Amino acid sequence: MQTDDLCPMPVINTGKPEISMAPLVDIVFLLLIFFMVTTVFPENDGLLIEKPDSENAAALDNEHLVIKLDQQGIAYMEERPVTTDDIKRLLKAELSIRPQLAITIHADRRATTESLIDVIDAAKAGGAQQLGIATDEKHN
Repeated sequence: MQTDDLCPMPVINTGKPEISMAPLVDIVFLLLIFFMVTTVFPENDGLLIEKPDSENAAALDNEHLVIKLDQQGIAYMEERPVTTDDIKRLLKAELSIRPQLAITIHADRRATTESLIDVIDAAKAGGAQQLGIATDEKHN
């Protein structure tokens, strides 16, 4: 006689094994909250400009308006692309309100000289008296 006949093991029908989704959803939400809290958002002006270096770079003390020029030669004022006619018109309006306003051009180092000269000419035609080109300090 076998021992299985004397002491039969009860058969329990537990059904198909499954994974509960409730703890999984909790973990996903915890990960989402973790990444939202720990993510650092850089302060971005919206347009990446690589300014050229200069040994004589100096900080501006007065109030100024920035015109950005990207590597494709597109000019931007207040994060909006503008044409040279727009620059003239907008500067005339702004300088009529604040005549001592300085204009600073942030030109990308890869922008063409022609596009930079076009922006300078447009700014002067718009009435700009104080005009500068932004650079980064040269590090040896």
